[in-house]
Amino acid sequence: MGCCSPEYRKVVEDQEKKVNQNTNDKVPVWGKIVSVAVIVGATIVFVLL
Repeated sequence: MGCCSPEYRKVVEDQEKKVNQNTNDKVPVWGKIVSVAVIVGATIVFVLL
């Protein structure tokens, strides 16, 4: 099975899909909310001072 074999490409594409699915859920929702709150708070403090 060479690097340009259709079967090899299919296996690689399947692996990429699995990796992408696993990395999408790394940051939980509460982490995103906290990050946004910190950024918004810092922006408000910067603008007011």
